[in-house]
Amino acid sequence: MKKFFAVLALLCAFFIAACDNGSKVNLKADRDDSDKTDTTPHNDDDITHDDGDSGDTLNDGDSSDPYDSENSNDPDETTDGDTSDIPATDGDSWQTDNDTETDDDPVVIVEGLDYESGFIDLEENSYTLSNKSNKSGRAKIWYDFQPADENPQDKPLFVLYNGGPGSSSSLIFLYNTSRKTADQAFAGEGVADNQWNWNKLGNLLYVDARQTGFSYGIVDNPSNSSARSNYFSTANFNVFVDAADFIRVILRFLDNHPQIKSNPVILAGESYGGTRTTAVINILLNVADYAQKNRVFYDQALFNEIAAHFQEIDSTVTGIPSTEAVAKQFGRQIMIQPLAMGQLQLDAIGEVLEKNGSPLYTIQQETGKKYTPCGNNSWNCDKYNRAVNYVRNAGRDIYSYRREYNWLFDYTDYGIAKMLQFTMFKQFIMNDPTKIDALYAANRTGAFRYNGSYGYTKNIADLDKLENLPESIKIILKARIEQRSAHPLSSGDLESVFGALPQYDEYYVDTNDTILSTFYNASVDPYDNVNGEMFLENIRTAKTFITKAEEDIILYAEATPEAAKKFSDVSSVEIGDESFTVHFKDGQSATVTFPFYPESSHSVSVNQPEKFFNDVKNWMN
Repeated sequence: MKKFFAVLALLCAFFIAACDNGSKVNLKADRDDSDKTDTTPHNDDDITHDDGDSGDTLNDGDSSDPYDSENSNDPDETTDGDTSDIPATDGDSWQTDNDTETDDDPVVIVEGLDYESGFIDLEENSYTLSNKSNKSGRAKIWYDFQPADENPQDKPLFVLYNGGPGSSSSLIFLYNTSRKTADQAFAGEGVADNQWNWNKLGNLLYVDARQTGFSYGIVDNPSNSSARSNYFSTANFNVFVDAADFIRVILRFLDNHPQIKSNPVILAGESYGGTRTTAVINILLNVADYAQKNRVFYDQALFNEIAAHFQEIDSTVTGIPSTEAVAKQFGRQIMIQPLAMGQLQLDAIGEVLEKNGSPLYTIQQETGKKYTPCGNNSWNCDKYNRAVNYVRNAGRDIYSYRREYNWLFDYTDYGIAKMLQFTMFKQFIMNDPTKIDALYAANRTGAFRYNGSYGYTKNIADLDKLENLPESIKIILKARIEQRSAHPLSSGDLESVFGALPQYDEYYVDTNDTILSTFYNASVDPYDNVNGEMFLENIRTAKTFITKAEEDIILYAEATPEAAKKFSDVSSVEIGDESFTVHFKDGQSATVTFPFYPESSHSVSVNQPEKFFNDVKNWMN
């Protein structure tokens, strides 16, 4: 029963990214104004935003249903993609002014570092995991690059992504980190400049994981259902192959952009993205040890690619790079409400939430619904499971406990609906998607997204047939199916631009529950405590920033330092003012930046983008 609700902790990005209820997001909404969610979730003081240039809207200026596919914009009515009229922001190579004015001066684009989107190819790769040999399949991985506002050749590269596993990176892309925002609190029904864009801090690279977002898998004969089904195995979907995919994408992107090839890289992952970050950083920092087959994962081709990269950017590296050599480039990590320490982290969350004064007692007081802690009956009562289930049954959002159930899903679905409209898609990525050959139906040779006709469970009854899916995820999926039945998204108009696709393919997949269930069959799953061991090893070297959002129950951040105490190599944890320090038994210590977000949900950029931006800026400086 320990894992009954454990998997809830990975689902922020997974479900926030608009899980489809059994079809390819092809239902027209039937939603009246009374169902619309509050569009003012932000709690940063004195937030202002210029809505004067919000571009196209879901409703094309009228008041009809923004989820209705019949109200989408004509894809031919597009801008020319020119970025010359984009307002610049103040900032030097590593910092920006505290003021966030909108200037009339254009952003200066450096040759070779323009706004860019496309795909990076992944070939088949042989590897060993837990002493078992396997091979990962082919894929095209989507990326979106946005250069820093000033001197991008001198700025670090942020690599941003959500988690799942099985989720696209749409939430962190659309909600208040990139140059444009879909956030309806700022953009209304359209697209707006983002006042708190991270382009002021550095270059931004958004990546969709294998078979999520715009990324797609490739097999020789995708019309063969067996070929598609075979792809959805632990050979392609486990913690370490996921990390290897991201390492390859990052290194190949850097190789294609020599102006920033040796620049610092800062990973920024949300939810399960914290587990992904942990594995990526651990492989990179300890590649010499991995190459000696001293770790659970071995991929010779990957290690060779890592070595070649560092030999090119550092003349002192002649073979496999040392931890010190890697840390010069990959020495920082940002974790947004992360799952980073496996099951022990969830155990710690359950224990902290049972204590007097926790949010559960606030909910009890406000709703009148009694909360009964496990107490001394912990031998047959999982504290974490009980806490999350209580919040759900009390009608509160497990990702934002002060708000009603499913608030965060409802709120961020709105941005997904916008991105499925071609004219707004083009505005979000700030380049011309019609020039991306691999998007077109005619060029998607071997492409597929789903093992069956669709990637999602079509109805609640089908959930019980998914034997490998933990019961906790089934509960969340039931709620999601019910919600999407009431508020379905339109399919958008991408097919009218790029061509019709077979049922097993799709231009954009927000979440894929086949991927999610497959991860939990792997020999190392996201809740294995080896993830926590890697995390603690990483923070000894990598400068680390972790958010502490008050409203997030599924990964209640106050328990993060407590989770570290549960590992055998930790002697104590000292909690400071917006930081905590882990003291190891070998005498070493590591301090983690741990800023508090009193009004934030699981997705900090949604609720407190100003504070988040300023905290990251200060941490970098």
